[in-house]
Amino acid sequence: MRHFTPEQINRLRHRHQGYLITFGVELLLLLSLPLAEHSGWLLSLMLVTLAVVLMNCLSRYSSLRRGRPLVYVLGTLAIALEVLWHVLSQLQAPLARPLTVPHVIVWLMFLTLVLFRKVKSLMREPYVTVPVVMGAAGGYLMVGIAGGLLLTALWVFHPVAFNAASLPGAGAGVPGSLVSLGRLSVAPSLMAGAINLLTTVGSPVLNPRDVAAQVSSSVITVTGQLYVAILIALILGRFQQRQV
Repeated sequence: MRHFTPEQINRLRHRHQGYLITFGVELLLLLSLPLAEHSGWLLSLMLVTLAVVLMNCLSRYSSLRRGRPLVYVLGTLAIALEVLWHVLSQLQAPLARPLTVPHVIVWLMFLTLVLFRKVKSLMREPYVTVPVVMGAAGGYLMVGIAGGLLLTALWVFHPVAFNAASLPGAGAGVPGSLVSLGRLSVAPSLMAGAINLLTTVGSPVLNPRDVAAQVSSSVITVTGQLYVAILIALILGRFQQRQV
């Protein structure tokens, strides 16, 4: 039977709490999407909260020490860009457009790095407990959140990839304009649509006749399925190694 030092037990307890807190914040983010349509700041606030939780409640007590400073750097940069992008989209919409690409790239890099480290941490867990299962589920939701950010960037630069009739407020003005995006009335719908694509349910927000929409849909769906397949394969492989 494996023995743990008091320090290892403390880090294990905090890490499992981080799994639960992260899953709770992600779930709260999804449940708050209907409210975010009327309160543009809410989605940005939830994304900033998620970044803070990922840095302080998860990466801080991760069993992986290498790469931790990079998580903090990317997380801090993602928060700064999120706040700046939100403010500019409200006050100076034309200035927010060129900031969209670095904003999305930094967020995707941050979430990808955290997700990669999270899978490796889950693989090193000594026991499969409820917090560990919630940690795995949180990683799955993280893929959907990253997909929502990707769709937001696509909306800014290629609005014809979307069905404007399925997006709140999109048909009121110029499709894809940063005026509508500045009120952030579209972003919650895109986030919800990404979650639907992640679960292979499909979403009416994308234009099925647009190639960029088809590629984005495939990327989100395949990435979600690969996450589940890879995680299961790694866990089963480790279990078999223990049995040998």
